[in-house]
Amino acid sequence: MRKIISITFVISIFILAATTTLLASQNEYIVKSGDTLYEIAKANGTTVNEIKDINNLTSDSLLPGQVLALPSEISSEFVPDTDLETSSDSAIITYTLCEGDSLSLIAAKFNMSVETLMNINNLTSQCLNPGQVLIISSSTGNTVSRSGDNIQAARLLEIAARHLGTPYRYGGQTPGGFDCSGFAGYVFRQVGIDLPRTAAAQYSKGVEISKENLQPGDLLFFRCGSGGIDHVGIYKGNNQFIHSSSPRSGGVINSTIAEGYYLRTYAGAKRILR
Repeated sequence: MRKIISITFVISIFILAATTTLLASQNEYIVKSGDTLYEIAKANGTTVNEIKDINNLTSDSLLPGQVLALPSEISSEFVPDTDLETSSDSAIITYTLCEGDSLSLIAAKFNMSVETLMNINNLTSQCLNPGQVLIISSSTGNTVSRSGDNIQAARLLEIAARHLGTPYRYGGQTPGGFDCSGFAGYVFRQVGIDLPRTAAAQYSKGVEISKENLQPGDLLFFRCGSGGIDHVGIYKGNNQFIHSSSPRSGGVINSTIAEGYYLRTYAGAKRILR
């Protein structure tokens, strides 16, 4: 009898240890080649910022084999920021479609009609694809006008975000690799706007905007080298911008102008979208 109790105890300890190991493994992620924080966050139902906070990351750059801690618990009420995104400056709300979504479900979720949702996004049918981004409304509860530049800015930033992690390539102007001005030029072309080839030439376009009046979609310019304008990025809101930085920094990444290197080298901004 004592022997049976002993064996049962050992088996219980083994099961408990195996369960603990399994739970621990579910709260970690090993980075693979080509992974981005955006993709990891979306796949694990969390946000880029939460992963960066947990792991004390100061940039979006990742290395294959790197082990990332993931949030141990995710609330059932939680909506990942890759699915629902807002910008405090532009008051734009967007929603990234998931498998099984329909216009009627999304419209009901956000207390709006299917017709309004289709009009905002210029949809001609109710066919949807997972990963497609829909503009929902402004945070004031009013829908964004179809002719408003907020819609164009939202589309611009959604296109830019698709290329996070794309490698830096000197002279690059395609999704195979971008330099800074090549990235800005490519993204703006997708919404029907042609920009000059270099950062310095792009700085000659648009309307000059003070830092206090920045809006998503504005171009930010920097003097990182000889004193002239030699770097450009696209403003996202809340002091964040997206740009093709350098090979060492990981290519297309998000950065801040609130502190550090890009605060020191910031040279000004231009508004291209009207």
